[in-house]
Amino acid sequence: MKPIRIIIALIFCLTSLLGACAPASPLDPIPTASVTPAPTATPTATATMAPSPTPTPLPLHGQQTQYFIDATINYYNRFVSATSRVIYTNKTDVTLNEIVFIVYPTIFQDAVFIRAISYEDGTPISVFNWESHRMVIPLDTPLLPGEQVEIVHDYELYMPDRAGVFGQTGRQLLLSYWYPTIPPYDEEQGWLAYDFSLVNSMFVGEHQVFESADFHVNVSFTDRQENMEIAAGTTPIIEDGTYQYFLPLARTFVMAISDSYEVIEREVDQVIIKGYSLPEVMDASQVAVDLTEKALTLFTEIYGPYERDVLSVVQADMDINMEFDGLILIQSSFYWLYRDPPRSDLHIIVPHEVLHQWFFSLVGNNQAMEPWLDESIATYSESLFYERYFPDDLEWWWQTRVHSHLPSGTIDTSIYITGGVPEYFNRAYRRGALFFRDLRETIGDDAFFSFLKDYAQSHRYQIVAGEDFWRTLGKHTNVDLTQVFEDYFSTPINIP
Repeated sequence: MKPIRIIIALIFCLTSLLGACAPASPLDPIPTASVTPAPTATPTATATMAPSPTPTPLPLHGQQTQYFIDATINYYNRFVSATSRVIYTNKTDVTLNEIVFIVYPTIFQDAVFIRAISYEDGTPISVFNWESHRMVIPLDTPLLPGEQVEIVHDYELYMPDRAGVFGQTGRQLLLSYWYPTIPPYDEEQGWLAYDFSLVNSMFVGEHQVFESADFHVNVSFTDRQENMEIAAGTTPIIEDGTYQYFLPLARTFVMAISDSYEVIEREVDQVIIKGYSLPEVMDASQVAVDLTEKALTLFTEIYGPYERDVLSVVQADMDINMEFDGLILIQSSFYWLYRDPPRSDLHIIVPHEVLHQWFFSLVGNNQAMEPWLDESIATYSESLFYERYFPDDLEWWWQTRVHSHLPSGTIDTSIYITGGVPEYFNRAYRRGALFFRDLRETIGDDAFFSFLKDYAQSHRYQIVAGEDFWRTLGKHTNVDLTQVFEDYFSTPINIP
């Protein structure tokens, strides 16, 4: 088939956001899935609230999508040649007549050139449709429940000159969402593939929904491999100049690459923490690694074990902060401007992004339609971090991070909120933190922390919805929560 040139010209301007990983009132239009109070000092959280629940069996039953990606990177020419082979199993009870791929690089002008698409036997795929950045492939043979299909994309990436999760800046190459991905399929809604939310030239939240999948990734360089450091969510095997990665049961596979990184490495309880930064800010990178260690220790006690063997914390040339599986990106300015510990941006944001290893990576959710399920608990967990390690600064955290912004409104909103980024942060993050604070005060510490651990461990590798949150909460308390619900949610809440 002929190569396809994807040209979608959009110019986006991302402003600097203090908040981590950058919601809609129910009165706002909600898109359907496409394709067919004054701060109060809280008691110190203890780590011995309740015995850890027995983890439930993995829900995927070995049917998680398999991604096999081979990439050759020309770092200095900002070019990537890649082949992605995807083995997808129909995990639903319905027959699928099409497969949808999210091709994120098409958002940026001339960033991707698709050379060929084929089935596993080499049969070309020449019939497909584009719906925004989604590629819809009608299947030659309908995919019955339990059956598999294998599709190969052969493509090139021309990395955009931009600071962001996908781009290059001359000092760094950030490869996020850089391969075609298959979104989850819901039997009622169809493919959970949403449009991005753009308000006042700023992306609002995250629009993609990810299943847990296995990633087999081979990376090589055209030249000067010896100059490169690759930050990723796992440790590679290096053979004959090829970096061989395997990242199981992950939502994404992301790399940050630079010829200028200095690396700090530390092993804590069989987890290797790696700090990547420019050499001029090594002191701040050491702080980031220290904070990562503290956060891992605390959140393991509260939410259950961290299930990977690596966690990379990376200084990133961008104006936001972002979580991925086994890797967190922290905006570069937080390193350059680091001062006044523990009242620093690093002290606030590093724990937030580390927390997402539990609520995003381990327990997924629909980040487009229910972002409160991960961002509210991540923001509240910042307060738990201060409560444990810097109790004298806890009130400062509440005032600086939450109350000074005068947040209002309900938290059960989507990313398609009229007010854009400021309103999204006020609701999903700041009001969300207040909800968790009030929930804890209402049901008490024992029930609260028992619930949190149960919620995390009983939904491993799943995609949760609000109903799962309430169902689990109902197992741990019979306290009347009517007032809390009315304060923070626009729709009636029914706890089983």
